[in-house]
Amino acid sequence: MKTFKAFTLILVVSLLTSIADAWSFPLPGMPGAADPGSKATPLKSYSIDPSGITISGVSSGAYMAVQMQVAYSQTFAGAASIAGGIYWCAQGDSQRAQSECMGSPQSIKSETQVAKARELEKSGAIDSLANLKTQKIYIYASPKDSIINPVNSDKLREFYGALANTANVEFVNSVSSAHGWPTLDKGGPCSFPMLPWILNCNYDGAGEILKQMYGNLAPRGQMVASHLLKFSQSDFGDSSTPLYNEGWVYVPASCAQGEPCKLHVALHGCQMNPDYIQDKFANMSGLNEWAETNHIIVLYPQSAKIMGSNPYACWDWFGFTGDNYVTKSGTQMSALYKMILRLEGK
Repeated sequence: MKTFKAFTLILVVSLLTSIADAWSFPLPGMPGAADPGSKATPLKSYSIDPSGITISGVSSGAYMAVQMQVAYSQTFAGAASIAGGIYWCAQGDSQRAQSECMGSPQSIKSETQVAKARELEKSGAIDSLANLKTQKIYIYASPKDSIINPVNSDKLREFYGALANTANVEFVNSVSSAHGWPTLDKGGPCSFPMLPWILNCNYDGAGEILKQMYGNLAPRGQMVASHLLKFSQSDFGDSSTPLYNEGWVYVPASCAQGEPCKLHVALHGCQMNPDYIQDKFANMSGLNEWAETNHIIVLYPQSAKIMGSNPYACWDWFGFTGDNYVTKSGTQMSALYKMILRLEGK
């Protein structure tokens, strides 16, 4: 198994500690950090509209969202990549992930990734790529991203150009944010790449994603804290998957009462699971405010750390769970799919 070394940008611990104090959330090992042994209830089933299942992610979660969309294209109606890049970019190599994908993606030939997808389709490892033609796609890449070179999103756009309907692709590269998830009014300074990787940019990334996925929406409402539920992920994987002990799901009152609802899966990035920012992504992404007024359930799965191969709790976009990590048989991929099936009652 390949070792995933430290990212190009490593933040000084003392600086992070001062920022954590300022923003009132603890870092791992600090008093008040999330308790990995805390209990959660089993994930429940709801009335899910099968034509309204979409997915998004930031950073490693963006790569994972694209992998899920391609592998399970029969399930998803759309996908969004925030500060991510092209499918199968790392090609199972952690060194390539850091050098070519994150730092110098200019040499990437998107034809290679398209050919890989076609190869996997032919073998039955992923669903038919023809399904991508009807899907809605949103790509966000900041020209100021210092962690993942935004050219990688250009490569993702080329990938979709070969396999999807370009009329269904929205490409946003006009917001000068740091690396992270852009929000209307939550998180850290928009231009600072640091924990919690949620950025106050006066840009409603959540709203723009969901509008692209679902079309016209009712105005954003207010998140109801009691509608954000913690669930056990033990039914869907174990330490080899890896999954954190628990995840979150936001269930609007209408959905809890049995009305048909859409489902959006939101994937955090590296250093964004509970070991690093507790439930901040599930609380601060901005998705819940739109979900509350538009009959959308939001699932927030959580990846886990593996010391040596995945110390930052990234989603697997470089192969630390095995060579099949971009296919339906990949351990994290299949775990996420099982969560969707559970929500659908299947």
